[in-house]
Amino acid sequence: MRLQDLSLRLKLTVGYALIFSLSVLLGAGLVYLVARYSLTQTLDVSLSETAALARAGLQTGPNGQQQFASELQLPRELHIELISSAGTVQRRLGVPDPVLDQVPLRPGTLTLYHRRVLSVPLPQGQWLRVSRPSDTTAVLLETLGKVLLAGSVLMIAVACAAGYALADRALRPVDAVAQTARRITRRGSYHERVPAAGGQDEMARLTRTVNEMLDHLEATIEREKAFARTAAHELRTPLTAIQGRLELALERPREAADYRRHLEIMQGRVVELMSLAQGLLTLAETDRAVDLEPTDLQQQARTVVDELRLRAAALGREVQLDVDSSVVPVWAEALGVRQIIRNLLENALKYGGPQLGVQLGPQRLTVWDSGHGPDPQEWARLTRPFERGSGLQSVSGNGLGLPLVVALAERWDATVLPEYAPERFGVTVSWAPDA
Repeated sequence: MRLQDLSLRLKLTVGYALIFSLSVLLGAGLVYLVARYSLTQTLDVSLSETAALARAGLQTGPNGQQQFASELQLPRELHIELISSAGTVQRRLGVPDPVLDQVPLRPGTLTLYHRRVLSVPLPQGQWLRVSRPSDTTAVLLETLGKVLLAGSVLMIAVACAAGYALADRALRPVDAVAQTARRITRRGSYHERVPAAGGQDEMARLTRTVNEMLDHLEATIEREKAFARTAAHELRTPLTAIQGRLELALERPREAADYRRHLEIMQGRVVELMSLAQGLLTLAETDRAVDLEPTDLQQQARTVVDELRLRAAALGREVQLDVDSSVVPVWAEALGVRQIIRNLLENALKYGGPQLGVQLGPQRLTVWDSGHGPDPQEWARLTRPFERGSGLQSVSGNGLGLPLVVALAERWDATVLPEYAPERFGVTVSWAPDA
């Protein structure tokens, strides 16, 4: 089985176990080395002290050869030899060991088989060799090694079990997210939510973020469903009118003038249908990716006012443009800003008073007219697609102008609010001060 085929829990546990095992084994090895060095140093100190005592107690005998002082007493485990320059043992104290015959004569200490040996050069080419068994040290080190190995294995096993338990507990919210996503995919039950994890850690933030995403997803789906239902209803009205007019025109032979009149009526319906379709397309495009740029409100407003000037003049009205000196560029989309100003001005021309205009200020634009505006209680309803003001069903329109303004403003984190004043009504789009 490949590593990538393992579950994330096992991958985390294996990775943790490898790191922990390496750390424990390195620590155990370091402890073993320090203990061995310390015990060996203790042996060497003991041998050095004994050698110093023996050297200080050397005496010249009747035959002119050096010998150990009679009062020098040694523990049973110690052995001292006085060796000539030719390598012959001249004197010895303690129980001899055949292993010592294999020890080379060179200064320093070494371990040979089960003994620790110290060789010290003396004047006249003689050597003083002190040794003692190292069995006790070897047994201690062997016991320490076994304890460290057993303890390391036990610690690694416990750490692996604890690591898997912690990984399992930490990844439960991820399992919940995956299971919820699977149920939503399989059943389409987008109303479900992931159980929220407590605290402020990464998993808690993950579950909150996923639930916020699901909330947004549900709202989007519900909005799209409502939009589709309403759009189907609104499209059916002009299509039904066209169908009825066609049936009426074809039910019996008619004069050319009658056919022309029916065709002109249907042409008006087709224009209305195309306007509705274009409005739906424009509203749907507000979900595309946002491409913000510094936008000059004055330039965009002047462009739209110039476009609508002739239309306003045909209605006997004039569009005013008031620009405050503190106007600065805002982060938006130039095409969208023109669309907002155009929609609000067209609404003002349709439904507003005789006077209308565009007023620009710092991070804000207002389209106003001298009318009284819609009922304040209907404002929230009018921001939804296809909604029309009370008593305005006879006026041409598709109910998409204001919803499109709101949708575009939301793309830029801007707000759309109505402003009611005596003998004046306005709609203001404002950006945050840092926008």
